[in-house]
Amino acid sequence: MQFQAEVKEILHLMVHSLYSQKEIFLRELISNSSDALDKLRFEALIHPEWKLSEEERIITLIPDAKEKTIKIQDNGIGMSFDEVVQNIGTIAHSGTREFLAAKQQISEKPELIGQFGVGFYSSFIVGDKVVLHTQKAGETDGTLWESTGDGNYSISKVPRAEGHGTTVLIHFKEFKDEENPQDFCDEWTLKSIVKKYSDFIAYPIKLKQDDKDETINSQKALWLRSPSEIKPEEYTEFYRHVAHDWTEPLRTIHYKAEGTQEFTSLMFIPKNVPFDYNQRDTKYGMSLYVKRVFITAHCEDLQPQYLRFIKGMVDSSDLSLNVSREILQKDVQVQRIQKALVSKILSYFKDMMAKDRKDYETFFDSFGSSLKEGFVTDAANKEKIQDLLLFKSTAGEAWTSLAEYVERMKAEQKSIYFLTGDSTELLQNSPYLERLKAKGYEVLFLTDTVDEWVARELNEYRGKKFVSIAGEELDLDTEDEKKTLEEENKKTSEKFGDLKTFIETTLKEQISEVRFTNRLIDTPVCLVSNAHDMSTRMERLMEAMGKGGTKTKRILEINPKHAVFEKILSLTEKHKAEWIEILYNQALLNEGSPIQNPAKFCQQIANIMVAASPN
Repeated sequence: MQFQAEVKEILHLMVHSLYSQKEIFLRELISNSSDALDKLRFEALIHPEWKLSEEERIITLIPDAKEKTIKIQDNGIGMSFDEVVQNIGTIAHSGTREFLAAKQQISEKPELIGQFGVGFYSSFIVGDKVVLHTQKAGETDGTLWESTGDGNYSISKVPRAEGHGTTVLIHFKEFKDEENPQDFCDEWTLKSIVKKYSDFIAYPIKLKQDDKDETINSQKALWLRSPSEIKPEEYTEFYRHVAHDWTEPLRTIHYKAEGTQEFTSLMFIPKNVPFDYNQRDTKYGMSLYVKRVFITAHCEDLQPQYLRFIKGMVDSSDLSLNVSREILQKDVQVQRIQKALVSKILSYFKDMMAKDRKDYETFFDSFGSSLKEGFVTDAANKEKIQDLLLFKSTAGEAWTSLAEYVERMKAEQKSIYFLTGDSTELLQNSPYLERLKAKGYEVLFLTDTVDEWVARELNEYRGKKFVSIAGEELDLDTEDEKKTLEEENKKTSEKFGDLKTFIETTLKEQISEVRFTNRLIDTPVCLVSNAHDMSTRMERLMEAMGKGGTKTKRILEINPKHAVFEKILSLTEKHKAEWIEILYNQALLNEGSPIQNPAKFCQQIANIMVAASPN
């Protein structure tokens, strides 16, 4: 038994379910005309008797506002009577697919976009009656096909006055249910649709209206030309077209991939960060074309999110689209293109970093935080991205790479040291730097929000372990220094042991323990995180994202060599507790954390100032 189908219902389903926007009909019919012209170009080579080599091949749009119709006309290959029955009278029978199959032995195949045989029926999205008049090249009989989309059609043999080619006449519906329906007879509307979807079709698309005959597509598929033939101003013009940015791009990447996966891409690195760049709902992704025909403006499947700042387009001949050509199917082809694009971009950055450091730093200053996202999320390219990262450091105002940092390391330095915080200015004055500055060790500053995640992913680089100088495991001493420190700690414990216990009791709700430290020189106290705990800044970020939990108690390290502790020993217990609370709040402020009761803290400082007054 065979399945039975209600043709009218199938056509209705196709028209109202396949396409999301009415204007798509024009893209589909122009694409069909382009395919027909490609086929003619191909067939004319083997049929010189047609004498078509000098003929201009064009696509013409002829709207009629009075009659509410539009003609989409071409002088392409056309169709015979039998082909119309087969290709138009049979839903989803693709003439393009059959043409390619018949010509598969010939190497110089035209680039054809049709593959499902349903594009023509998009005309019923906007039309309540469609008339097709076509004539095959090399023949004298034409075919007239007409339907109202009700599941039936009429067909007859009628010569076409224009000769070979195809004319599709659409009688528009009235869209009474829409508040502001598009007027497909309007000159501006037609021009904008052609500009959006078909601007780079290889053949002139002419608009005939009110005695005007105007070519409305550029035909300039810039990406298909050799880079040596393209002027900088042409790249800039195209960048402005795809990026909606009126400045010049910082850099242009013109890439043609050949081999198992063939595609061409034109990518741009912007100079400036767009105003809406970090908004959650901002769309990203390069424009996708298939054989010069625009498919979508924001193809996220071809571009990882951490490279969302890259603007541009990809044109492929063999991507798998869904039947309406509006959605890119997720398959191995897409993954291969994305992999190739990422590899090309990262390779370009590496070359740019080596040969034009100034431009690279300009780029990194704007989009470095996005590139760092890739270090966290793109495991396959983690090592490549790591070499592209730049940081500010205690070495000066210039950016430094990890490779440059390692080259500057002192012979006795064991690790790569870093400190996270909200700004370089804040970190430059951090008490955590005191001992490292004394030893002449460079410290990297990680100040981007994403750096908190980067810090958790940093393990080692060229055999050097990454160490946070705000963590408890800060090993800066030589063996001799450790022996000396051990002796000092014995004396310190004897002198300040009771005070250490008093501090732990006083701050038991805020800290996990108290330790003597030698990481501080001029500062009395600091707070450090346990080895496996989240940093304080990370806790604040998680809290801001609504994912905060119980705050982790940290270690209070005290510098017993600081004069304040000698002073505290002489105080009463009440004043000891007050001074210890002040020191704890100072430790919070020094690391950039808020204190719980600023008013109380200010009053405590005022009390000490009054008590210290000579009067």
